[in-house]
Amino acid sequence: MQEITFHHSTSVQIRFNDIDSFGHVNNATLQEYFDLGRMHYIHDVFGDDFFKRTQALIIASIHTDFIIPVFLKDQIEVKTAIVKIGTKSLNMEQHIVDVRTQETKVVCKSVMVAFDTKMHQAIEILSDWRMRIGEAEKWS
Repeated sequence: MQEITFHHSTSVQIRFNDIDSFGHVNNATLQEYFDLGRMHYIHDVFGDDFFKRTQALIIASIHTDFIIPVFLKDQIEVKTAIVKIGTKSLNMEQHIVDVRTQETKVVCKSVMVAFDTKMHQAIEILSDWRMRIGEAEKWS
């Protein structure tokens, strides 16, 4: 697994109803945790008004590897990083990590596309977005 440097994390509280009949967090719920981490990352990097704009980021592709089960009593966080920016899309990687052991339990790789919600089409990633992402990811 390629080593990613994460500068953003979101704590997640595991709830009893997140647990499935096998005693671990349901895979669909783990995707919700990634959504939560993604939302916090976008909010922290782009600010409060990002979700009110006509230019948005939408998910085009998601790939998830379930490495180790997450259990009710685990203390976890979602670590999030943007690892690549193209012309109209970017690649985000997220890990669900055990806070105590720093062991990666689940990995999610997604492609997000810059999108204009009024024109209903992909757009080039705005230069302001590139700058803010570069600052958040500490790219030189």
